[in-house]
Amino acid sequence: MYLGEKITVSKTERVSKLGVKHQCKRTKTFHVFKCDACEKEFKRAKGKVEKKRLSTFYKHVCSECDPKRFAQQQGVKQRQVLGMNASSDIPISEL
Repeated sequence: MYLGEKITVSKTERVSKLGVKHQCKRTKTFHVFKCDACEKEFKRAKGKVEKKRLSTFYKHVCSECDPKRFAQQQGVKQRQVLGMNASSDIPISEL
């Protein structure tokens, strides 16, 4: 589940060749998600996530959970909702 966006600012100090100290500021943007498998909050860098996936329509899984196992469980739940078994011969276009 997508929860929102979080911006963090880190400040460092560096010394130039001449010995002058400069303040450096870096802004990082993260997207905050809630794992749909274990309900744990996690964050990903803005550049690592596609914009279309920033909605609650998509399922999000943290790095500690197995995404393939989670996807299989979602397929089982969907078949139970539709009342179909795994060996059904109905094509997807007729659903």
